[in-house]
Amino acid sequence: MVKRVFISIDMEGISGIVDWSEVDRNNSEYVFARKLMAGDLNAAIKGALDAGVKEIVVSDAHGGMRNLRPEEVHEAAHLVRGSPKPGAMMEGIDDTFDAAMYVGYHSMKGTSNGIMCHTISGRAIDGIWINSRETGEFGLNSGTAGVHGVPSVFLAGDYAATVEANAFVPGITTAAVKWAVGRYSAKCLHPNESTKLITAKVKEALTKPLPEPRVVNEPVEVKLLFNTSTMCDLASLMPSFERIDGRNMKGNFNDYKTAINAMRAAIYLAGAAERR
Repeated sequence: MVKRVFISIDMEGISGIVDWSEVDRNNSEYVFARKLMAGDLNAAIKGALDAGVKEIVVSDAHGGMRNLRPEEVHEAAHLVRGSPKPGAMMEGIDDTFDAAMYVGYHSMKGTSNGIMCHTISGRAIDGIWINSRETGEFGLNSGTAGVHGVPSVFLAGDYAATVEANAFVPGITTAAVKWAVGRYSAKCLHPNESTKLITAKVKEALTKPLPEPRVVNEPVEVKLLFNTSTMCDLASLMPSFERIDGRNMKGNFNDYKTAINAMRAAIYLAGAAERR
């Protein structure tokens, strides 16, 4: 039986959310969106509790990672919040967990009919390839879970995100809460229906045979495509990477954890550049 569950929760894939203004803490629409976020999360927590889970750790994984109001999160869960966090979206996971779940997730940048599709930093990154496979946030984070031997068992988000999740982890249980008609428009389930679906699918995911942990072959090659050459100018200061051309660079690493840390450091550097 699954006893300990880790949940990484993003915001773009939350029920009903379709625009950047709704996930920006400096915009008035953020107030209602963070309530929707808490609703999807608590639905996942309820499903886990219904499945007999005894301990739940949640990592707030969007933006500054202070989106969830602690008093609005189900009291059965421990909340990891604030930024920077060493493990970023996956801060708190280790090899004591039985399963990892992902709520409010979106597809990688450039995905057709992907609500607010992007990869880590829409401002800086045009694409990330791990061992020659283009990889979005779910692929990157499920790989981190796999380093700890933890299977990725459930994802809730827009339909494009659920398709992407199945491509990386065949057999993962998913809950699609909206279907894009454009990058910033979608047909959405009513939040009450979304939460019912998430609860039911989480319980299902945790009471059936679990998928194998997703393991990325080592050594690991990371290729980054930046939005501008200026960003690549700064990111290429990282000694672990080789610049390929104006906007591309790549690096080779002995293990996945080192590869992900180097990738994140390069993206942080790139983020210091103005878009030109």
